Amino acid sequence: MRSEKYLEEVPVKAYGKGELAEMYYPDSSPSWALRLFNADLRRMPGLTDTLRSRGWRPSARLLRTDWVRIIFEAIGPP
Repeated sequence: MRSEKYLEEVPVKAYGKGELAEMYYPDSSPSWALRLFNADLRRMPGLTDTLRSRGWRPSARLLRTDWVRIIFEAIGPP
């Protein structure tokens, strides 16, 4: 498990999917950032399964706080 220090740096809260994608890829266009972010989610073994078990679906535009925490733990904070 990653350090809890990210909690101080990037707040764990609900984010729009595009907003979070742009935080991970600030130098990309919004649409490209979203593509890259979605690829990151699919690339991590078990991440989408874990998110789906918590009610997430790929078309969700708002990421709940619990999903954001899972994402940060899996791929790190932006």
